[in-house]
Amino acid sequence: MKITKYPQSCLLLEKDGRRIAIDPGSFFTDRYRAQDLGAIEAVLYTHQHADHFDQSLVNEFKAAGVALYGNRAVCQLIGEGARPADSGQPFEVAGFNVTPHDLPHCRLVDGSDGPPNTGYIIDGHFFHPGDGVETEGVQVDHLALPIAGPSVSFYHAAKFAKSLGAQKVIPIHYHSFKADPHDFASRFQDAEVIVLESGESVELAQ
Repeated sequence: MKITKYPQSCLLLEKDGRRIAIDPGSFFTDRYRAQDLGAIEAVLYTHQHADHFDQSLVNEFKAAGVALYGNRAVCQLIGEGARPADSGQPFEVAGFNVTPHDLPHCRLVDGSDGPPNTGYIIDGHFFHPGDGVETEGVQVDHLALPIAGPSVSFYHAAKFAKSLGAQKVIPIHYHSFKADPHDFASRFQDAEVIVLESGESVELAQ
């Protein structure tokens, strides 16, 4: 599986010439267009915050025949044609096996709960948790790891990665709440930390 990182938490996943994207939000649209993702077949959204879900892209994706998945709160925003991603109910799209997994959004600045947040386990070994850094019942080799947020520190990120048994982590979610992924990589020694600049890719073997 080839993974290409884009700003904030947006990732492009490619396998056998087919592509899906996760969380193209407002930081993505600040620098890129939908066409920059290439011929994608599906978009998976973790939650409704604008840095993960950019409403302006939805109609473009719909017009291109891209399948749009999300939890029930996200599906309300997508509207007609939305495809529910219910926790624990696997599905296949573009040759990828996808298992949605609900986990709490990190606490907001005022201490309140965030919106419903659904992560995605891809092909059994790669996990994109949205803005979640705490869950149970998941063990994966590869992880897209939020390293900053309203209540996310390097400590929380490291604890989360270790709890999942992750062997390789790709730092995400450090644009709005500023953090240096290279600094995290120098401090976290329990897994290989793969820092990708925007548009850079890595191949992950299953």
